[in-house]
Amino acid sequence: MLESDGVKNCQRAKFQGSYTATKAILSIVFPLIFGSLIYTTGFLKSLIIVLIIILLRIVLSFMFKDENVPKGKKADLKKYFELTKKDKRFKQLYKVEFFNGMLYSEGAFSYIVTIYIIKVFSNSFSLGVFTSIFSAITCIIGILFARFIKKKQYAPTIKISMTLTVIFLFVMIFRCNTVTIILFNLFQTISKNIASLINGNSQSNLCNIEKIREEYKVEYWLVSETCLVVARIISSCMFIFMAYTNSNIIIITFAVFLVLFAGNSIKLQKTIEKERI
Repeated sequence: MLESDGVKNCQRAKFQGSYTATKAILSIVFPLIFGSLIYTTGFLKSLIIVLIIILLRIVLSFMFKDENVPKGKKADLKKYFELTKKDKRFKQLYKVEFFNGMLYSEGAFSYIVTIYIIKVFSNSFSLGVFTSIFSAITCIIGILFARFIKKKQYAPTIKISMTLTVIFLFVMIFRCNTVTIILFNLFQTISKNIASLINGNSQSNLCNIEKIREEYKVEYWLVSETCLVVARIISSCMFIFMAYTNSNIIIITFAVFLVLFAGNSIKLQKTIEKERI
């Protein structure tokens, strides 16, 4: 919500790509630095640094001034739905957010992938190296999105990367070993980050159209987050159900969700392109 108001639509792809690249670099560097601090100074002294960082984030959040504060004092979901019910972009976005919640945004699929990784990489050092490599890939994807990937390439990029992800997911399910785990996670990292960047870009851009940004920003984000929450609950229930049934059935179900996520993401881009926001 802060990003949608603080970054112009024309600058959003560059911002999101740069932000993703920076975050990926920090996810590699910061654990090394902080781990060294814990080792040399102890946990309690290192905790002070964490508290300082948290305090700094709180202070910076107060410095941000929202440019489009809705005039109404209360959220009005009824008027919001009346305003957007005929707009296919919003309906498509809700579907994308639902499947995102099922898979990646605190969804169980990410935990299932982690279990497969731990199953093959039994020691923490190998797991750490593996994670760092794919953080570096995430950094590269962020740079590519910021500088090279154009809007007309969004839909085909999602289609190709998700197709490869689903193919190697099935390969990993039926022949789980180091090679298949690495190949699946390679394409899964690429498709996940590309879809996240593209869909996130579209979501924030939609929030900035005139009829939403001035009056219904709160309602817009409330509905989007509700889709995520409902999906996360369903996804977590499925994850728990894995303990009592054939795990391959659940994973294959998530593969179907991947296909639906990709399909709806592509539809969202095509719908937005028609409206040219």
